[in-house]
Amino acid sequence: MVVEYKEKINKILQSEAINYLETSERLVLRNILEKEIISELEAVSLDKILQKYEKFIKN
Repeated sequence: MVVEYKEKINKILQSEAINYLETSERLVLRNILEKEIISELEAVSLDKILQKYEKFIKN
């Protein structure tokens, strides 16, 4: 996985967004962080989550 995605996931998990994440979203993010290669379905889910919480990861 691209390091950029891992950084974005970590920013979401360390921001106020953690209070707004649905349980399924939280699980998807944590599972993706543990894997080296993600499936196409996980990639689609990750893109949706990143778009939804983009305002929390902007610098």
